Amino acid sequence: MAPKSFLTIILTAVASLVFFIADAQQPAAQTGKAPPKGAVEGRLSWFDRQGNIVSISGAPGLYRTLSISPDGKRVAFERTDPQTQNRDIWLLEVSGGATTRFTTDPAWDAFPTWSPDGTRIIFTSNRSGIYDLYQKASNGRGNEELLYQSSEGKGPTSWSRDGKFLIYYSLGQPTHLRLLTVDGPAGRKPASLVDSQFTSITGRFSPDEKWIVYSSNESGRNEITVRPFDAATGSAGNPVTVTSGGGRTPLWRGDGREIFYIAPDGTATALEVNAGAVFQPGAPKPLFQVPPGVLFWDVSPDGTRFLMPVAGS
Repeated sequence: MAPKSFLTIILTAVASLVFFIADAQQPAAQTGKAPPKGAVEGRLSWFDRQGNIVSISGAPGLYRTLSISPDGKRVAFERTDPQTQNRDIWLLEVSGGATTRFTTDPAWDAFPTWSPDGTRIIFTSNRSGIYDLYQKASNGRGNEELLYQSSEGKGPTSWSRDGKFLIYYSLGQPTHLRLLTVDGPAGRKPASLVDSQFTSITGRFSPDEKWIVYSSNESGRNEITVRPFDAATGSAGNPVTVTSGGGRTPLWRGDGREIFYIAPDGTATALEVNAGAVFQPGAPKPLFQVPPGVLFWDVSPDGTRFLMPVAGS
């Protein structure tokens, strides 16, 4: 294959950056009733590693952000109510398929993120005018409590195994990954995980809490990157870029031995890793083509099934 020209590389990087920024600005940039970026009119669909749909869940609707519980038995997802146009969070029982509404506020609720023990869910909501972080017991009991408030919009993506830390990314242009202590005074300040001169997004703790994987353009284009994480000090080490052809929306397998991401051409890709004292990635393995329009997805703890909204399913 002929090498890419310098202009082609630059254009690819710019196109990828535009995609990430457009994704990250949601939901803040949306107004009115226009479908938000990444929303898919259809149903939640489970894919195996070969790209076959093995089951379909939930009623037809407009789906967007979603998250599988740590034990793989429930799913928290964002869906637009066709009657009221409310964008709320719902819960799905994987076994049996029953769904229940989790939030009811007229504001936009999104980015559900499970606690490591599955008892709580953190989410973002603009009920105060800014996308702040709220939490609620995952059994639906009790009130929704304000967890963290600041002047920037926030999209949570990962909760550490020890329950002490949360990763979110700022909803703006460019986006920046932040590390926040879950408990603390109202005025607590988050720490930046990546130099703010770069765009960084969708950070996730490894299951053993020793690494953070995310997408960023630190290397000159949007790649999947990892950093070692010290839970004792709440600090991240130097970046290690683990892809060379681009990637977005990384996920960990439940045992931490595989990373999944979506390649620039829309291919779901697996990357075996040895995350010991030194992070050693294997060769990327293409799995299947992700359906058009999908920005948000998740993987079962055993790494055998992938969940995403699919149009017309």
